[in-house]
Amino acid sequence: KGYFEMAEQGTLFLDEIADIPLSVQATLLRALEYKEIQKVGSDQVTKVDIRLLAASHKNLKELVETGNFREDLYYRLNVIPVQSPSLRE
Repeated sequence: KGYFEMAEQGTLFLDEIADIPLSVQATLLRALEYKEIQKVGSDQVTKVDIRLLAASHKNLKELVETGNFREDLYYRLNVIPVQSPSLRE
């Protein structure tokens, strides 16, 4: 089973979401919008029911403005933003 299937009816945490390539961002967005996944090389579509929690130390809004992060995925993920200061502060 993949991460989405293992997180069924639970929460999937994606750390450093900003480092995901644009092509994978499109796949992730599709999974979030349609609540279904398709494994690589398979014709079978699997429904998934998950909550997604994502984190990044980079400024995603700046990455959107420079074209390095999908704007539609940004707004899909940015429902309840939580910002925490660094431990130095």
